[in-house]
Amino acid sequence: IKPFWNHYISDDALHALCMIPEAHSAVDKLEFCVQFLELISVHFSSFASKSSVLSADSLLKMVCQHIIAAKVPNINAEIAFLEEFARDVQLLRGKEGYALVTMQASLHFLNASSDLQEDIFAPDEEDNLD
Repeated sequence: IKPFWNHYISDDALHALCMIPEAHSAVDKLEFCVQFLELISVHFSSFASKSSVLSADSLLKMVCQHIIAAKVPNINAEIAFLEEFARDVQLLRGKEGYALVTMQASLHFLNASSDLQEDIFAPDEEDNLD
């Protein structure tokens, strides 16, 4: 039996997330972060009603679910690498900057959580998208 939240997990988004450690430059790692978030958004759109909008809170929760499902080794170090070496102000103003901040916020939330089941996997009212 699959967990209820499993339909929220995108295999394509998991693949993009798992590619972050394979990239060697900050630019390439950020590109995979952008792809990751875009693929989550596409996946959300595939099962949400046409009037549904992916809120920042729902995106954060879905990113956390994907991070847990992907089990990327040293994901905290990967994002710390980006914090240190992605210094191009122009680069960090667009999608790349949003992706980095979303990843940072998600990891901060996961690292601070004392109850992942309740914080990440418990359904919200917002999760009733059908």
